[in-house]
Amino acid sequence: MTSADTETTPTANGSEIIRAEDLKVHFPIMAGIRRHQVGTVYAVDGLDFEVQKGETLGLVGESGCGKSTTARAVMRLNNITEGKVYFEGTDITNLSRKAMRPFRKRLQIVFQDPYASLNPRMTVHDIIAEPLKVHDVGTKEERSERVGQLLETVQLSPEHGNRFPHEFSGGQRQRIGVARALALNPEVMILDEPVSALDVSIQAQVINLLEAIQEEFGLAYLFIAHDLSVVRHICDRVAVMYLGKIVEIGPRDQIFEDPKHPYTKALLSAVPIPEPRGREERGRIVLEGDVPTPVDPPSGCRFRTRCWMAQGICAEEEPPLVGDGHRAACHFVDSVVMPPSVKA
Repeated sequence: MTSADTETTPTANGSEIIRAEDLKVHFPIMAGIRRHQVGTVYAVDGLDFEVQKGETLGLVGESGCGKSTTARAVMRLNNITEGKVYFEGTDITNLSRKAMRPFRKRLQIVFQDPYASLNPRMTVHDIIAEPLKVHDVGTKEERSERVGQLLETVQLSPEHGNRFPHEFSGGQRQRIGVARALALNPEVMILDEPVSALDVSIQAQVINLLEAIQEEFGLAYLFIAHDLSVVRHICDRVAVMYLGKIVEIGPRDQIFEDPKHPYTKALLSAVPIPEPRGREERGRIVLEGDVPTPVDPPSGCRFRTRCWMAQGICAEEEPPLVGDGHRAACHFVDSVVMPPSVKA
């Protein structure tokens, strides 16, 4: 491993485990017989965030805003166009496959679709034991014992190891995915919309399981979701994404009770409130127009084409994330108001 492989960021601190700095992931658009590039998809375009040890950072936003691409970039499953990703201060952005191998044990992911993320030709035992085998951990007997322990950890019976994925429900399959991610005793788990494909009644069970596992093993979570009710329940801090950018980030309660960015206000206005009086007092912000394409994003502030507060500066200058702890990227962050016509 070269000295470049072990570069350490001066901004790392004792409690920080993941840091992304100006993270960008761009995908070329190819066309023609000779497959020449005709455009670029700016899927993730300059993210800055950190995850502390033992905390849960929620990453929220509309479908297509770049949440899953961010997760795959942090995992080094997607190539990073620009920027850096640090793991406990070590730059892992450009590590070779061999140099990245030790970090694979410490950084695991649970995918969104429990139906597609498990090999249908393998038994549950072999699926969970695979990472142990790949990393040459333990003997065959020790790996089998570990699989049984992991199945019990995710509240399944060790006898289930002899079955195939198609014999389980969606919630049980997601538990198997969690068990596989836990096999190598990771320190960070990236949860890419782990409950969005499940029934509501099963979602609560899986969320409770994830909370129990986090408390037992001291894990840090990067929790990606679009269900803000789930995010409010499980996350310590929240980062709001829009069209490849983080527009607001801060402690959960501050984000939900005192949002600073217009887009965050619009998102939260759509969260169901059980009390009719609460709905009337808050109102509902209905955004006009469609989300711009990431192939040709707007200049300046990317939300300006749908923002009721947009002015000339919004098209000319990109607003930075400002604030201490609770940060928002808006030129009018201190004077964000509700739109004049809010639907109750």
